[in-house]
Amino acid sequence: MGGPPEQPRGGEGDSSLIVDGWFPRPVSVADVELLDSVGELDAEALFHLLTTADACEWRHKVGVAGRADGSAKPSTRLLASRGVVLKTNLAQLAPSRDAVRARLVLDRDRGARARVWHPTKQWALLQVADGWLPLSACRELRTLRSLDHLEDRLRSWTAMLALGIETESRSGLGLDLNPANFAFEEGQSLLYYVDDELYPRLDPRQIAFAIAARIPEEPSADENTWRDWGRDLSAMFEMRGTTEDDREPIIEEVLGYPLAEAFETMRSALVTGLRTERATMRLGRRTFGLSERVCVLADVHANLPALEATLSAARELGASAFLFLGDAVGYGPHPAECVALLSELPGVAIRGNHDHAIATGNLETGMNRLARACAEWTRTRIGRPEIEWLESLPPEHRDEEWMAVHGAPRDPRRFLAYVYDLTYEENLEHIGREGLAVCFHGHTHLPLVHVELPSGRTKLAGPREHTLSPRRPCLVNPGSVGQPRDGDPRAAFALWERASARVSFHRVPYDVDRTLRDIRRAGLPDELLSRLQNGA
Repeated sequence: MGGPPEQPRGGEGDSSLIVDGWFPRPVSVADVELLDSVGELDAEALFHLLTTADACEWRHKVGVAGRADGSAKPSTRLLASRGVVLKTNLAQLAPSRDAVRARLVLDRDRGARARVWHPTKQWALLQVADGWLPLSACRELRTLRSLDHLEDRLRSWTAMLALGIETESRSGLGLDLNPANFAFEEGQSLLYYVDDELYPRLDPRQIAFAIAARIPEEPSADENTWRDWGRDLSAMFEMRGTTEDDREPIIEEVLGYPLAEAFETMRSALVTGLRTERATMRLGRRTFGLSERVCVLADVHANLPALEATLSAARELGASAFLFLGDAVGYGPHPAECVALLSELPGVAIRGNHDHAIATGNLETGMNRLARACAEWTRTRIGRPEIEWLESLPPEHRDEEWMAVHGAPRDPRRFLAYVYDLTYEENLEHIGREGLAVCFHGHTHLPLVHVELPSGRTKLAGPREHTLSPRRPCLVNPGSVGQPRDGDPRAAFALWERASARVSFHRVPYDVDRTLRDIRRAGLPDELLSRLQNGA
């Protein structure tokens, strides 16, 4: 994407001059010079990583484009050493240190603007026999090409495209939309860009090629798979503000991408999905009136008595609209009943990780042993109408001043990552950059406010009331309706006064014994009983 990398000038880039082996190695620590002193590694540590006997050259990831391999340019060199991946490019050999340093400073500054690299990424200069090379080092991550299951790959490609579109919108820079260039840390969902190069823009052709190129990589995928992925992409484009007029050039380029005749029916199904705008995609678009009192609730987890008590209490307090932050199902014994109640509420509903897993049948991503066992049981207790409602839930809602997600606003999927002590600051920064005053979220089951105050960013645990300010980004979690985990077993919810910009937090008792009886009757794991009794 974006054409070939900028070529060196004035005789630079003659890789025939490199005589240090496939991946050039330094002779001494003096051959390694850090661009900045900030980072996990110093020059000596980099030297040892480059020269240790167990370092592994990744020749198999260079100059190839298969689904399970990399697609690095032939001049790229990759070395894996003790959990760190080191990278250089022989085409960027320069006779002077200053030429390489100037290029690295430019690349580093552009990367800081894009904010897509892993925080451990560092830059250095490497002296070899005939000049200097750029060197980058980053903690080893798992690339999207290494995912084992098609469903995971499809979801990751959608997240990749979303990150590319979001990055250009935010910084004016384009990413190379190839799954080999995107990765995540094991056990986490936040996506990072692992290529060193950034491009001036992202145009419809590049987006289209990133979509259509996936088809021949998955010859076993059927028409329904591609049609469904097209619909997911259509929903993603819609949530990113891409209009139908903006989408049509992308679709035209998908139609023009060179594919073998055997893949034409798959391409046609994909385009059908891209052009489908289901009514369910409109969920989450409601704008609450300034005079409305909104009940904010999350994490019902199929606990009908808790949901009934919450809705009754909220209405008694004057709530006329509802903002549901996901996880209607999972853990609890009343999935169909809770979906029926939630689907009738006036307002906005979004998707949680349990909703997603149970709707799609993918019970591995973001699900522990207990969650998977409950999800498997839930899928045997709900029908097509409940599945379709869960499928229809968008992963986020955006308005001019606020947004709502289940998990964390910085997470491209919006429903897997958590807002907690180690991540709330970066999530506050994210919504601030997006020009938003507040993000409502759930997922942690804890009623909390994280806010940017004049004195700094802080956490307000279990507040009774908080006043929102357009100048102070804020993260609001109403707590959990059906599975509180703050030591208080009562159902938790919040009321949002649109007129006064106040959020108040409430607890309501419910018939816990009824839920416990139904859990035993359903044969669900006994671990669920103590959770509800203790609110933990």
